[in-house]
Amino acid sequence: MVSIRSVHGSARLLLDVTRGVTRITEQTHRTIVREVNPLNRLRDIVGVTPEEPQGPQGHTYRVIQSTLSLLQKGVDMSFDTVAVEDTRSPAPQNMNVAAALNGVCGDHLEASNNPLAINMHFRNSRGEIVQSDSEHIRARLPGASSRLVVLVHGLCLSHDYWKGHNEGNLGTELERAHGITPLYLTYNTGKHISINGRELSQQLQNMIEAWPVDVEELILVGHSMGGLVIRSACWYASEPELSWIDHLKKAVYLGSPHHGAALAKASHLLTSTMKKFRYARPFALGQHTSAGIKDLRHGNLLDEDWEGINPDDFSPDARKPVPLPAGTRHFFIAAAVGNKTTDFTSAIIGDLLVRLDSAKGHHRDELKRLSIRPQDCRVFENLNHLDLLDNKVVHDQVLEWLA
Repeated sequence: MVSIRSVHGSARLLLDVTRGVTRITEQTHRTIVREVNPLNRLRDIVGVTPEEPQGPQGHTYRVIQSTLSLLQKGVDMSFDTVAVEDTRSPAPQNMNVAAALNGVCGDHLEASNNPLAINMHFRNSRGEIVQSDSEHIRARLPGASSRLVVLVHGLCLSHDYWKGHNEGNLGTELERAHGITPLYLTYNTGKHISINGRELSQQLQNMIEAWPVDVEELILVGHSMGGLVIRSACWYASEPELSWIDHLKKAVYLGSPHHGAALAKASHLLTSTMKKFRYARPFALGQHTSAGIKDLRHGNLLDEDWEGINPDDFSPDARKPVPLPAGTRHFFIAAAVGNKTTDFTSAIIGDLLVRLDSAKGHHRDELKRLSIRPQDCRVFENLNHLDLLDNKVVHDQVLEWLA
């Protein structure tokens, strides 16, 4: 069953998309009108900004936008009267759709108070929400141990993706093999990585303080963007001096784009190129993607990496170097779709989304390079980016490292 909140959020998002398409159509229409006006061409030659075209088309677009705004107000008023009656949890398939939408436009969903926006929270292996309250933890996690692992998913995914195609998952395997209690983080992947990192840092602190037994060891496992959120959280733990970082003994990164994702770089290049041409500029849809996706171009971890910078303009990698936190052992896993990781194709393509050098933390700049021991890094052949979530050889390696 689809929840009322999902229907409400979907209706609002559909109206937002319609408004966006209307704006693109209007921009294209205005460009064409300016081009066919010989006076505007003359102004271009002498360096004078062309006047905005006036006429019935401008009035028509204003009427459309006003109508859509009225429709949204009506939708909000209608659903507000019944939303309090809807207490059902979303079905897994609905949760996964919401997670994908949050990855693409999650920052917009949050800014517009859309019910589809995901709030950061933890879940247990049964998919139940676990609040940072001692009694609630005991009820949701009976027999919680002193060893805790938190699994952090990647862009457009949710906690449900750790299960993969098998009955078990990495979290339950760690619990069976080593007695480590698993928690699964769910969060809005469309928000800036630094914002999610800061929030995760505080939520880890709250969870450690509420844990029913003394925590001897905290382990963090991040897939793709999840690994960057983990590194950001570790950095922000030092600002207010949160004590959870003292419990962090090991961290595992599965295909994390420490120095950017190839697909995000290609999307940015296409967007910046299209913006240089008048007729193509309105259709440069990459400029409308989420802040989280844009952070993946270089692998931004901190607020300083994106504040005051137009992410759609061509700009060099000006990230502040973020070293791996001392006192924690860090493990890296990368994948290549080819038969040999030494092949040129495998090195360039990597796991289809993340190149090998980025997943292993390599960088030409020594300040940005992540220093790890060779035995703490593994590269697997014939695996793609999502295979890292649910693959026996990957799980076996993580189980060995965390034994």
